Amino acid sequence: MQARILVAACVWAFGLASINAEPPQKKPAEKIAPLDRAELDKRAARAAYDTAKLGSDLWAANQEATFRLYQGALMALEPMLDHRPKLAAYVKESLELAQTMPVVKGAFVLRDALDAIQKDCSQAAAAAAVPKKATLWTRLGGEKAVKAVIHDTIEAALKDPKVNFTRDGKYKFDDKRTAAVEEHLVELVSEIGRGPLTYSGRDIGRTHLPMKIKQSEFDAFLEHLSAALKKNKVPAAPAEELVKIVASVKVLIVAKKE
Repeated sequence: MQARILVAACVWAFGLASINAEPPQKKPAEKIAPLDRAELDKRAARAAYDTAKLGSDLWAANQEATFRLYQGALMALEPMLDHRPKLAAYVKESLELAQTMPVVKGAFVLRDALDAIQKDCSQAAAAAAVPKKATLWTRLGGEKAVKAVIHDTIEAALKDPKVNFTRDGKYKFDDKRTAAVEEHLVELVSEIGRGPLTYSGRDIGRTHLPMKIKQSEFDAFLEHLSAALKKNKVPAAPAEELVKIVASVKVLIVAKKE
């Protein structure tokens, strides 16, 4: 009797302790980031390579097993290739074709599909691993830097008779017109440098050729552009690249005969 009372007391005490005790804290599930396409390509290429290698080792002993190995691997890999629709379609067609063939011929068809995955996905993963070169627009410093460069260039060019920006006073430059010219030039640099702005000005050749701009005037303008790039501390490489690009369009601006 005493033993039964003791057991009951222990159960009761344990029950109270369980009610009063805090429930065990569960650790939050670790969030796993989805694979990006480059990593997916890398893994698909590796899986295709490993499967092909294993199949080659298995071929002499069991061709039927090799066929099933290739088939199973491709069935697993095909849904992973939805970002490469042509390759995915080729894999699907190979699976369907191999199913209608004798084991030996079907295995070769499936092996070709594995090789295609390994080749295409390896190339894509390697290309994605190469860091992309920043655009000229970015290397120039973006919109803020380009605006400053163009503003300083136009300001200096308007004051320089060697540039003859007003074409002997034919064109009057007030604040509004100056701002419009600067805006169009910033847009032009954006298009040249793969920036976000689109050129909204008039056709360059049709606008400038009637002005009979001389080679010396064009060269003087380039000097001001170079000076403005240096003044605004634009790195030498993108600055030189921009000047060369602008210099290359002189055929659209400079009159053939001075």
